[in-house]
Amino acid sequence: MFFGIPPDHGIVYGIILYGTGAIIIAMFVRVIASWFRIDERYAFIRFLALMTDSFIVPIRRIIRPVGIIDIAFFIGFFLVITMQRLLLQSLPSGW
Repeated sequence: MFFGIPPDHGIVYGIILYGTGAIIIAMFVRVIASWFRIDERYAFIRFLALMTDSFIVPIRRIIRPVGIIDIAFFIGFFLVITMQRLLLQSLPSGW
């Protein structure tokens, strides 16, 4: 087992698994940073915004924040996790 990749799966499986995992973690850190009013003045938050805006901005155009809760992040989490599961299930063994 190589970093949690099952033995009957290949490198594509790992790229999808860890790539979408990195996006999910970036979204989570960005949500926590927004609760503490840490904005894009910091380079790390700008980097996270660059990673996650392609998922969040289209959702924000449709669904506006409700009070202080940004529902777009929760929908984004759901969509990225769903996309990850569907991609991993569609791969043949050995990829």
